[in-house]
Amino acid sequence: MREDMFGNQLSTGSDQTVDATNRFIDSYIGFGTDFAPIFDASDNDPDCAIAAAYATLLGIFMESPDGRDIAGKYYARAKSAMDKGTEREQLFTSAILDIHDNQPASLLKKLRRLVTDHPGDLFGAKLAQNTFFNIGDDETMLWIADTVIDRHKSCAYAYGMRAFGREQSSLLDLAEEDGRRATEMQRKEPWAHHAVAHVMLTEGRHDEGIKWMDALSNEWEDRNSFMFTHNWWHQALFYLELEDFKTPLALYDEKVWGVDKSYSLDQVNAISLLWRLEQLGVDVGDRWQDVGAYVAERPLMNDQPFYDMHYGYALARAGQSDALERLMAGMEKMAREAPETTREAWAEVALPSTRGFIAIAQGDYQAAVRHLSRARLKYQKIGGSHAQRDLFELAWITSLLEAGDFDTALPVLEARANFRQDVPMDARLLARARRRN
Repeated sequence: MREDMFGNQLSTGSDQTVDATNRFIDSYIGFGTDFAPIFDASDNDPDCAIAAAYATLLGIFMESPDGRDIAGKYYARAKSAMDKGTEREQLFTSAILDIHDNQPASLLKKLRRLVTDHPGDLFGAKLAQNTFFNIGDDETMLWIADTVIDRHKSCAYAYGMRAFGREQSSLLDLAEEDGRRATEMQRKEPWAHHAVAHVMLTEGRHDEGIKWMDALSNEWEDRNSFMFTHNWWHQALFYLELEDFKTPLALYDEKVWGVDKSYSLDQVNAISLLWRLEQLGVDVGDRWQDVGAYVAERPLMNDQPFYDMHYGYALARAGQSDALERLMAGMEKMAREAPETTREAWAEVALPSTRGFIAIAQGDYQAAVRHLSRARLKYQKIGGSHAQRDLFELAWITSLLEAGDFDTALPVLEARANFRQDVPMDARLLARARRRN
């Protein structure tokens, strides 16, 4: 019996398995890139169920049919070896099998139990936090971080996790405190940098946010493509809301789009930034054609409603009609047949919203308002952060303005301007509503 980097028992005698496990854990929590050794480790240590579980998860992360085949191989191994593991390893492995089998209700129960019974497993806690984030459960996200923090007081990652949980629960001062603490403990903690950026954006502290992210940006160079592009996406938002549109376009071309054009979250970051610029009247040239072509080539869609809502607009703007038809057919099927845990998010939020976004791409703002007004009060259910979901709120607001429904838009924009004073983007949209043009 050995231990991982957080002192959790591993049912193995293999140095290779321990080393690969620790690389995998650190890469996942710290957004690194050293995942692949887990495959060889599991191949050489087939009786270690948790190593096979990690390998299964890595296959799923690959987001391709080949990746699913790889995941299936290690899934079978993990299931076969599961009874040889500790209680924690069995529970964790069972949760990974649920991810593979798309059993979200069972998965959520197991992750709660893993956090409660085994708070030393910070990987399990991070996986749990990400999973509850994807269904918009901010309360549980914070509970997870609060539950494990006492076991990880010397670990910057734990404070970065709590910072984000606190920010999503609108505990902004405490979130910034945790994010700054994590960064002081370990400068290369990009999730903590990101949590503080969320706070500063929410509070309208744009100049401060730009300085914060710029000072830490050298720490993102060796992180995985999502974390690199997402933190630059955050930096771009500061400039965009200050209505410096030249800088976000440059960041889009140089930092946000192009690291891994096939990866879902890189695509989401790119679509989100490009769409925001367009909503504010910026000519983005032919950029939709490139991002739309990569979205159209995705072998897997309909994984998460939040992703598909982005894909629908990108495909419509890029004129990718065949891929858009395939996406929408899949969304309609999910609205009927998705597991009960996520079916409402598909049926009542993602599907009508995406129809509204397609209407925007087609210039039919009256239809967009009809569709989006049905869905917008339930956006929490599709996951994503407050900052990410604000894209969809802006789509509704700008559609109201384009449709001439100034009476509906005006109080919403007044509330935005009162909450975050002196934000040029909000001020300009509010002025437009007041001018009624």
